[in-house]
Amino acid sequence: MAELPSYRPASTFSLDALSTIITAAFAGYFYPTIVTPALLAQRIRAEQLDLQHSLVLWHADAPAGIAMLGLRGQQAWCGGFGITASLRGQQLAGGLATAMIEQARLAGAQALRLEVLVRNTPALRVYLRAGFQPRRDLLVLQWRRAAGAAAPEPTSGPVVVERDPRSLLAHFDRLHAAPAAWQRDLPALLVGANLAGLAILAADQPVAYLLYHTNSAGKHQVADLAAGHADLAQALLGALQQRSEQIFSVNEPADSPVTDAYRAAGFSEADRQHELWLELER
Repeated sequence: MAELPSYRPASTFSLDALSTIITAAFAGYFYPTIVTPALLAQRIRAEQLDLQHSLVLWHADAPAGIAMLGLRGQQAWCGGFGITASLRGQQLAGGLATAMIEQARLAGAQALRLEVLVRNTPALRVYLRAGFQPRRDLLVLQWRRAAGAAAPEPTSGPVVVERDPRSLLAHFDRLHAAPAAWQRDLPALLVGANLAGLAILAADQPVAYLLYHTNSAGKHQVADLAAGHADLAQALLGALQQRSEQIFSVNEPADSPVTDAYRAAGFSEADRQHELWLELER
């Protein structure tokens, strides 16, 4: 008789072992990821990943998949879901999704959300069958300076100044017109490493700000862009373009007022995700 799959708490594995399992679960994905223990530890802190309620799928006496669960109060989020490449197509994902949902319920969550690339139709099918419903789209936006082109000239628009990121985050709620994605919400930003801040001020108070960091490839990534008006957001993006060769932004809500600013600043849509939600009955 074939062994039935089982589920083990991620907390029973070392960070080294979990890093290996996550890397294997995302092998061959649209964005293959090599996860190290240090990177995983950083994600656990920033995204509030709960290892006790996260699951390792165990099948044929070996790890076969992963479902990472983030928890913030009564909200839960899937911070990584995948099946090892050699076992994909064997109807394991549906069971793992059901087990993940049950863990969110056991943790006291009232809703569970996740993101899935629009082009990842097999995963989207699994999530819809499990009961998730589309809530909105999130955009991956990118800009690259043309080869040999000089940095953009400063504009005559609002004055952009550098400011400490933590001081700017005190204005997070006031300056966001659209709710942030999980990875870009305030709890994640407050523990973010190596952030730099740009701001536009009025009466010494920010009316718009941009937080960014430099990734391992030397690209600038927008961590947060908060502005009630697209023209202010565009001015901040222009200031960052003056010091950058390449910029990208991940999970910008499509319905955010700053999306028009990205397009006006020359950013293109590199990818798109559905944000799916499942309301949990208690």
